[in-house]
Amino acid sequence: MLGSTKRTKTSSNISITISTSSNHQSAAETVANIDDLLTDILLHLPIKSLLKFKSVSKHWLSLITNPNFSLRRTLVPEPISGLFVHGINTSDFDYINLTTTKPCRPPFKSLTFLDSKASILQSCNGLLLCTSCRPGRRNERNRNYCVYNPTTKQYTVLPPLPVSNGVFRAIHGVNLAYDPSKSPDYKVICVRNCDSLQEGHYQIEIYSSKTGPWRKSGGTFIAAAGINFSLGVFWNCAIHWISYWGNNNSLYFDADEEKLHELSMPAVPDGYGERMVRYFGESRNHLHLIEIYGPCTALFNVYEMERDYSGWFVKYRVDLLSVAAAFPEMIRSNLDPWNLHYYGFWILSIIREDKDENSYLVVHLTKKAIRYNFNDKSFLKLHDFAPVGSQLESESTLEFEFFDAFHYIESLGYV
Repeated sequence: MLGSTKRTKTSSNISITISTSSNHQSAAETVANIDDLLTDILLHLPIKSLLKFKSVSKHWLSLITNPNFSLRRTLVPEPISGLFVHGINTSDFDYINLTTTKPCRPPFKSLTFLDSKASILQSCNGLLLCTSCRPGRRNERNRNYCVYNPTTKQYTVLPPLPVSNGVFRAIHGVNLAYDPSKSPDYKVICVRNCDSLQEGHYQIEIYSSKTGPWRKSGGTFIAAAGINFSLGVFWNCAIHWISYWGNNNSLYFDADEEKLHELSMPAVPDGYGERMVRYFGESRNHLHLIEIYGPCTALFNVYEMERDYSGWFVKYRVDLLSVAAAFPEMIRSNLDPWNLHYYGFWILSIIREDKDENSYLVVHLTKKAIRYNFNDKSFLKLHDFAPVGSQLESESTLEFEFFDAFHYIESLGYV
């Protein structure tokens, strides 16, 4: 006797014929063999589950590793799960979990590539740009650069930067440009001395995961003094660099068009010879800047750049006086006669959430990190840092600044 059949509609409007006969496929097998439906289901699973399901079969592996799968999944940005932080006196990383205040196992404690301990240069939408020196060789010419996905544990060591006419030109900064919502490919942007070796004259070279070897991009350019090319921030398809000297021009490099542009900045107040940058970074596709001038450093604004680069506007106003009252170790004596006290803290990161009222600031106080909510001004302790060396209890243990903290975002990005 032939088994009966029935047709049913799925949530993806895919019509499936399911046989009730034991001689035919089960409903689960039928679903598993329909790529569109199976992909739709997989897209709603957390990344940790997807990593496990890659081993179910070659078919599932091909679906999950397909570049189009990653592109569809990144239409909704993954949250920032935590921060990797490391100081100058250790090769190990500390990890601040942003999803819970309970102790948890970090994604890693240290990084080793090609038998050498590595440090992080930049985090960019789930990928990390890392660097390490080859064993026994400490000069810039023998430095390795690597793109690492801490979620999948995959990494790619980039080819060595080329030598020009027998001369290795100095490297001023290496930065990662990666937007998984637009492409599975990434670029690594390197700013070097130009061939003429003229001071203040630079050349950009690019490595592309799609096209391969390092190549020069455009002609040489002149940059104002004080630009720190090693602290680039990727946002709006571009790498952004700040000049820390007065009102000198800052720059950004459009990684798609491969063009350089000037970046407008807030005016430096009279009496200050340098820009007092306390934070410069990106979160959930927003570019932020914090500069603090004057004696009351616990009161400051968070600026955000307009997407069309028309200027900066005040996004948040921060008042850390209540934090200082709760953590009196934040108040320190200052020898400056015009300022009796100052507030000891560093800003590690701005975390934008899907709902803006939940966005917050991660602040490093002595031996700890706290979370400060922009909306209701509430705060709570996130993390205790391990003691540093033999420092005395009364001495500052503010180890980390914003350029020592790197976002951890779960990602399926292929490197």
